Amino acid sequence: MWKRNATALALGAGLCGLLLSAAPAPLTAQQAPKPGLPTGPMKEKADKACLACHNSAIIVQQQLDRRVWVKDVEKMIRWGAPVAPEDREALIDYFAQHFAPREPEQELTLPDGPSVGKVRVACLVCHGTGNIAENRLDRRGWTQIISKMENWGAVVQARDREAILNYLVTHFSPPAEEPKKKDEKQ
Repeated sequence: MWKRNATALALGAGLCGLLLSAAPAPLTAQQAPKPGLPTGPMKEKADKACLACHNSAIIVQQQLDRRVWVKDVEKMIRWGAPVAPEDREALIDYFAQHFAPREPEQELTLPDGPSVGKVRVACLVCHGTGNIAENRLDRRGWTQIISKMENWGAVVQARDREAILNYLVTHFSPPAEEPKKKDEKQ
């Protein structure tokens, strides 16, 4: 029994190491997310179970219903997250209470356009439209985000990847800089 538990722990630790090594470069102090997990009876246990492998921003950005939190917590336990069996349900409840889908009236709608349906299928399983709209990235930035989300489990069909990228670049890029006007007197 010990051997099996030690093997599972080693696999979980190896997976955390693999995920960390694939992570993008650390953010600067100005860019670093500062959300943290909300206070509550399970905060300390959530910190211990989750923050050993990733930062709180991954959790805070989620907008999952309880059914999906169940699957996510179970996956993390399989990967080695230290969650006591008696804490499992309370931890799921904590996440479902604090990181549930936003109310529809709080959500922005995605602009119509080619591939909006593909974006909904690939992105809105885990995120609300606000998570997309608040980002203003160039093509390179959106490419990195899509790759990161795929690494974290987003299902993006290879045939749809370019169409999704084009949609995000078209609708959620930084505003174009105004060309500097030449002084007519010169």
